Amino acid sequence: MTSAIRKPTGGTPARTRTRQVPDREATATKLLEASVKHSFDPRVDVAWNEPWLPDTFFLPERLSTLYGTDLWERLSRSHRIELTRCELANNLAFGIWVETLFMQMLARHSLGYHPRSNHLRYALTELGDETRHSTMFSLMLDKLDRGPYAFNPVDRFATDLLRAFSTEPLAYVAVLFVEEMFDALQRYGLRDETVQPLCRQTFKIHVVEEARHMRFARDELFRLIPRLPRVRREALAGVVAIGVGLVSRSMRTPQMYADAGLDVKEAMRAARTNREGRAVLQECIDRFSPVYDELGLVTPASRKLWRAQGWTV
Repeated sequence: MTSAIRKPTGGTPARTRTRQVPDREATATKLLEASVKHSFDPRVDVAWNEPWLPDTFFLPERLSTLYGTDLWERLSRSHRIELTRCELANNLAFGIWVETLFMQMLARHSLGYHPRSNHLRYALTELGDETRHSTMFSLMLDKLDRGPYAFNPVDRFATDLLRAFSTEPLAYVAVLFVEEMFDALQRYGLRDETVQPLCRQTFKIHVVEEARHMRFARDELFRLIPRLPRVRREALAGVVAIGVGLVSRSMRTPQMYADAGLDVKEAMRAARTNREGRAVLQECIDRFSPVYDELGLVTPASRKLWRAQGWTV
């Protein structure tokens, strides 16, 4: 199946890009086969009884929201390690929130899938994966003995609206960019030998299984987006730009810094202005923005939203 997408590019005429997308059943069949071969049970496949290694980070140093700041330079190594412990707990709690959010949306939209199709069977398989991921994150929160921390109430209300009123394209748009960002960060973490092995184990499970989920969402978008009127594509483009800001803010919560023994105002200010932290997130954006560009979800109007938040696409 060929999906043609018209993409506006500034003052030049719109161009048409095409991508060969397998039909739904072909994609679902491959993903079901991969699920049989590469699925995990975190209650069995993670060594929860292993003790934490001493003097070992819970996230790569570069992924700390304060890495590269004057405040970071003043922290002792043990204080930096404690900060990454609290930051990982914060990220996992946000992961539970967004994955549960997506499960609700996927379950609702799957009601329209054919009961005898592999497309439905894979959607249900993905729901099972996401349930296990959220369970794994919850178990890790217990192991960390930190968090959870309250999110920005405005952002939480925005995600509640997303859950209540999402369309199928909006659901897949939202899940893809969130998963792409966290996938990039976790891939970075699982390769870093300065990070706790138990943390790297959970990163690996999530990365392996989320690769299938991102393929599922990406193919669906290349089927769904070309059928949408331009006004709906513009709205979706805006959601992506705004959503990246939401994800960025979720990584900085006041109580997280308080639990790490930092002055909250100083830490929040340092994190918001941290150039290194912005560079890390920009690298994540650079990974997925070409796909959204190809889909026609990076428009002149949405670029202004990206730039207003300090990002480039």
